[in-house]
Amino acid sequence: MENNRRALYHSLRMNWMLNPKLNVEMWQIADYRAKPLNVLFEQLIHHDIHLDKQSFLIFAENMDDPESLTDALISDNPPGRAAQDHIYLLIFELWRRLLPERPCLSILCDEIDYQINLYDRGEMQKEEAIQDSLANLQMLLDENNDAGIEPLEVFEYVNAACANDLESFLLDYISDQIDNGNYPYASELIEGFSQYIYHVKWFKLLQARILSLTDPQEAIRMVLDLLKNQEPDLEFLLEVLSFLIPNGDEATFKRLVKQAIALSQNEDDFQTIITICIEFYNRLDEDELAKTLQALLNQRGQFDLNKKIDTREAQFIEFLKVMSIPF
Repeated sequence: MENNRRALYHSLRMNWMLNPKLNVEMWQIADYRAKPLNVLFEQLIHHDIHLDKQSFLIFAENMDDPESLTDALISDNPPGRAAQDHIYLLIFELWRRLLPERPCLSILCDEIDYQINLYDRGEMQKEEAIQDSLANLQMLLDENNDAGIEPLEVFEYVNAACANDLESFLLDYISDQIDNGNYPYASELIEGFSQYIYHVKWFKLLQARILSLTDPQEAIRMVLDLLKNQEPDLEFLLEVLSFLIPNGDEATFKRLVKQAIALSQNEDDFQTIITICIEFYNRLDEDELAKTLQALLNQRGQFDLNKKIDTREAQFIEFLKVMSIPF
């Protein structure tokens, strides 16, 4: 049984919570964590599997995970796929509760997904819970890496067993820690996970944000080095421009704005660039220039954000003139 099966149902439940009109069976999106143990065992009886706590532990004694236990329980008379999946979700939750000392990949990933979704919805009661999940994740990665599996390979293997994109979450979560002033913990996470991340430049940008607190010039040099020998990437370039708002000089900022303009595709990109420029010049106390840019942005408030940019448009040309950018 696939290690990512629980993740698929976790993802389905999250999508259903966002859109309750999705066509799903209730067992597919049920909150199994909220079900009492006796209810879990009773629902197994409906599938002709008769267990209690003691017999469950006996059956699980020689099994590695809830996937192998489910396969063993249905091997003699396999039901249809839907019934198999319902049985698996029940067995999974019983394993999670009754065998906490025997975590496996799917259990660990399920807990990570659970904590990430609480965090994303702003429903986290204690920050320690997600910190513990990330510590367990790093331990899992390190153990497999120490056993000889390449860092990117082991991370991809674990990521595939999760409903969430772990790399995207780590980047966002560490960024939040920096925003909240939790610099030591942010640095600890960067150091712990950096070798497993595919998009290394994003982690290095986070490092530069922390470095800028004590050595802004070195941080700027570090960020500009990231842009060398890189494929054009507007998303990353916009983050660099935002980084330069409190740190960078005007000449460098304008040079990168020109690059961003060349990479922009639609109105949303263009308005994002204007907004960053406004923030930059407000920081420099260039009030008149910032006001001019704000007026230009206000005029575009009703524009379709998906509309392709017309470089011949009067306001586009005006923006370049205001910024003194040759194009």
